[in-house]
This record gives sequence, structure tokens and C-alpha cells, in this order.
Amino acid sequence: MTTETKVRIAPNSKESEMMVLGCMLTSTNALNVGSESLSKEDFYFVENQTIFNTLKSFYKEDKPADIHLICENLKRLDKLKTVGGPAYITTLAQYAGTSAHIEEYCKILKNKSHSRQYLSISKEAENEFLNDPENAAKISEKYHRKFIDLGKRYSPNDKASIGEILSGNKSRIDPTPVIERLKTRQEFHEEHGKPFLTGLPTGYIDFDNKVTILEDTSLIVVAGRPAMGKTALVLNILSNICFDQNMPVGFISLEMGADQLVERMLSIRSGVAGEKIKRGTFNNEDYEKLKKEDEKLRKANFFIHDQAVSTVSQVVSRARRLKDEEDIRILAIDYIQLLGTDSGNDSRQYEVAEVSRTLKRLAMELRIPVIIIAQLSRKVEERTNKKPLMSDLRDSGQIEQDADAILFVYRREYYDPMDKKGQAEIILSKNRHGPTCNVDLSFRSECGAFGSLSTPKKLEPEKTNW
Repeated sequence: MTTETKVRIAPNSKESEMMVLGCMLTSTNALNVGSESLSKEDFYFVENQTIFNTLKSFYKEDKPADIHLICENLKRLDKLKTVGGPAYITTLAQYAGTSAHIEEYCKILKNKSHSRQYLSISKEAENEFLNDPENAAKISEKYHRKFIDLGKRYSPNDKASIGEILSGNKSRIDPTPVIERLKTRQEFHEEHGKPFLTGLPTGYIDFDNKVTILEDTSLIVVAGRPAMGKTALVLNILSNICFDQNMPVGFISLEMGADQLVERMLSIRSGVAGEKIKRGTFNNEDYEKLKKEDEKLRKANFFIHDQAVSTVSQVVSRARRLKDEEDIRILAIDYIQLLGTDSGNDSRQYEVAEVSRTLKRLAMELRIPVIIIAQLSRKVEERTNKKPLMSDLRDSGQIEQDADAILFVYRREYYDPMDKKGQAEIILSKNRHGPTCNVDLSFRSECGAFGSLSTPKKLEPEKTNW
């Protein structure tokens, strides 16, 4: 009588591994998610580990990844044959599941990987118990700790008691105890006679004295009809933060090239009309102003990304790099209606909703304010009163819900040249963390420069201790 020995292999799912790699080959969003959430060890099969490492290197270098590019890279590394050649890479792409479910596919791999690591630790413990039975208590303690550490790695403890947050021990903002921070704000107000800002100042005293909206994790929408000055306002705010607060800022442009944006910045900061800069009709005095601002801008930590992007996942990838490499303190994106998703959904309203949710999550992840510029629908032009409303936001439902603050830029002189000439009304229609308000700023349309109507004073943002 013979006894069959059943060969038991470690937990794995080749189909799920192929699904994940196939999605990463065919979807930018899946490439981002897979690269961020998985490691080589989460794959059981060696060929899949090699392919994953190649895909992840493309993600880190912000390079596009498809069948041909991955095959060429593996061929250069002399690894193409060992993973099964172009035929296997092509099979992976054909095996791709729905990229919208990439998180679920990754969870399957994580669970299998988790089980394998538990088994590995168990085998190590078994060998030690067999080889050194006299030290059972010591070995038990050692591997008990390993099991706990492994469990924490896969199930991080994100909870915090109010006491831990108040003490600063588990604060996501500042390790200083909350009550000490409050006292600092009071002392600042008493000493300087002006409000203390918990976020970043816009640089406009008339606005900053009333509200603070540029807070970490906040999503801020700046909207308006064409030619109202919404992009100019955002460039002004970023410029103020970069130069007055000496903080690095980021701008991802889907509408204008970097050279155009730099010329606009020169115009805003120098006061020389943009049309003169375009046509070269400025005089020597203007040239000296431009030269002076050119020297300042060269030293500025103002980072512009204008390479072609069409999906929100590409924006997320570039934003993460700006945060990792330059430690930007605020990010602006121009503009939301030019962004799509990888899902290919036919509903534009669905796509804008997904873009909006993703950008809110991005602000939470990077822990910085994220400004998105948005267009208003043509309904504004059909009304007698052109003042914008939140319902004028194109495909607006989810944007209204996700945004922490919504600002409208409204210039009456655009419709009536004699109505509030040289001014722009900034309408804060939504403010999740404070009051709403309307503020008038000066506006020079020829150069796109905004200014406070009151005497400017510098407001200090709250400093963190790291």
C-alpha cells in the first residue's frame, strides 16, 4: 500500500498577479496604485517580480509604460527571455481586468503575501524550537513580537484618542500640544494687533483679515468665466506665498506652456503690460523692470509642470513628485475641466466627479492646500445679473461637495466698462471651516496684477515645529 504525499505550496494567485500587471501595463492610474501599494515581495512568481520591478521603475521616473517599452527595457537588462519573452508580456496586457478595480486586485496579492510571511516566520520558529528546546520561552517571546510587528505592518493603527491629539503625540498637524498653540495665537494677536493665520496667507490684507482658506488638506476651487482673471489670481497668490513667505509652490498647467506662464509672471510682478511683452513694444524703463523681476524669478522656488497630461492620475503622479522632490507647500492645477480619468466613462459628469474626489484625496495625502481652477457654464451670460453662483460650476455637483472653499472671480467692468473700473470682486461662496465673504481687490487687466485696496500689512502663517 502506497501513501501519496500531497505537495503543499505557499499561498499565491497567479491569476491575480497577472491581473495586476496587466492593469499596470494598460492604465496609468493602475500603474500609480500598483507601484504605491505593492512591493516585489507581494508577487510569488519570479517572472512577475521582475516585470513589477520594471514597471515600478517606470513609475518612479515618470515614464509611460506599455508592452513595447517594457519589453525593450527588459531586453536591455537581458531579462526578457527569463520572464517569458514578448509573448508573456502581451498575454499580461490581454489578461488585464477592469483598472477601476485595481485596489481590490492589489488587496488579494497583499493577503497572499501576508500569509506567506506568516508561514515563513512559523517555519523559522519551528526550526528554532526543534534546535534549541531548552530556550522555548525566549524563542516564544521573539516570534510573538515578530507576529505582532507583521500584523501592524498590514493593519496600521490609525486611531487616536482625543487626549493623544490634544497632547500633540498623534497630531497630524503639529506635535506641539493644542493648548500651547492656542496660547501662541492669542499672544501673537495681542502683540501685533492683527489676526494669526492657521494656514497660508493669500497676500491680500482685505481678504486675509476676514478668512483663512489655504489650510493643509484643503481643496480650494477658484472659478470664473473666461477673461475674469482666475488664473491670474492664482498666479498672484502663489507668487505672494513664494516671495513673501519664502515657500516652494507648484503649478500644474494643462492650458498654457511654461514659457507663457513665465511671461505672465513677469508681467504681473513688473506691472509691464502683457501685450507689450508679447510684441516687444515696451520702453527701456519697462525693460529694467522686467530685468529686475527676471533676476528674482530665477531664484524662486516656483515650480511649473506643463508637460502633456490628460488624466487625473497623471496629475497625482506629478504632484507627488513635486512634493517629494521640492517639498512644495501649495499646489495649483489649471484647470479641472481639462482633466479626464482612465476609466473611459462616457458621462462627463461622472468623470468630473471622479477627478474632484481624487484631487481632494491628493490634498489629504500631501497635507497641503490644493487649488483647482474651474470654468463656469454659459448660463451666467444668459442672466441679467452676471454675478456667479455655485450652480454655475460646470458639472458642479461633486465639486461643490468635495471643495473646502469655492471662490469666484467677478469683474463688473467686463460687462460695463464704467462699473467698478479697475476692481475685481472675490466672492467666497463656500467655506467649510469659517465664514463666507465678498472682498474687492484692485485689478490691472493689462498685466493681470491684483492688489489690496487697503494699506498692505504682512500676516504671519502658523509655523510648525518640523
